[in-house]
Amino acid sequence: MKTIDARMGLTWIQEGFTLFRKRPFLLTNLFIAYFLAMMIVGSFPLIGAILPPLIAPSFSVFFLQAINDVSEERPFSFSHGFAVFNKSVIRRLFALGGLYFLAAGIAVYLSSFVDGGIFMRAMGGEQFEVQFLLESNFREAFMVAVILNFVALLLFWFVAPLIAWKNMPVGQSLFYNFFTILRTWKAFIVYLLGLMLVGFFLPMLLNMLIMIALGRNIGLFFLFSLLMVVAVLVYCSFYSMYIYVFGKPTPVTEA
Repeated sequence: MKTIDARMGLTWIQEGFTLFRKRPFLLTNLFIAYFLAMMIVGSFPLIGAILPPLIAPSFSVFFLQAINDVSEERPFSFSHGFAVFNKSVIRRLFALGGLYFLAAGIAVYLSSFVDGGIFMRAMGGEQFEVQFLLESNFREAFMVAVILNFVALLLFWFVAPLIAWKNMPVGQSLFYNFFTILRTWKAFIVYLLGLMLVGFFLPMLLNMLIMIALGRNIGLFFLFSLLMVVAVLVYCSFYSMYIYVFGKPTPVTEA
C-alpha cells in the first residue's frame, strides 16, 4: 500500500472532475434513476426503511463499475455493470448492507440518551410541534446521530469495492479499510475538507444567490440538480482515491 501525501486529497477531487466531464449525462442519469427508485421504495412502510441501506453497497459497486468503464473509455452496458455480481459478492454486499442498517439504528438509538428518544420517535414517523422540538434536545440528538453515522461511514468507506473487486470477505474488507484510513489520514482529511467546500458550501452559496435573483422555486430546482451532480462527483473522486490506493479494479467471476 502506498504512502499518501496530504496533497493527494485535492488531486482525487480534481481527477473526479476529469472523470465526470468524460460522460456527465450518463453518470448523472444513472444516479438520478437510482435516487428516484429509492424515493419510491422509501414511500412504503417498513420496506422503505429496510431496503435502501441493504442495496446501497450493491448500487455503489454498480456505479463504480460504470465510472470504471468511463475511465477506461469503454462503452457502458448494464450487462457489464452487473458482471461483477456473482453469488458470493451479492451475499457479502447484502451482509454489508445489513451492517449499514445496524449502524444507522445504533446511531439513532444512542441519540435517545441525549433527548429522551424524541429524535428516534421522529425518525419512526411520529409528528411533533416545531416549538416542542426547539425546546427539547432534538438538535443535539440529531448531531449525535450525524456524528455516529459519519464514523460508521469511515469504517465502511472502501469495503464495498474491496468485496467486489478484491474478492474479500466482509470482515477482511473492514480490516483493510480501517488500516487504509489510518495510513492515509492526512490526505483523507484534505479530501473531506475539499468535498465540504465543493459539495456543500459552494452549492449553498449559489443556491442563495439564485433564490435572490430568480425566486425560491427556481432556486430549489437548481439546488436539487446541483446536489445530484455533486453526488456523482463524490463517487468519481472516490473511484480515483480507490485506484490510487488499491490499483485498478479486477472484477471477480463466479468459480
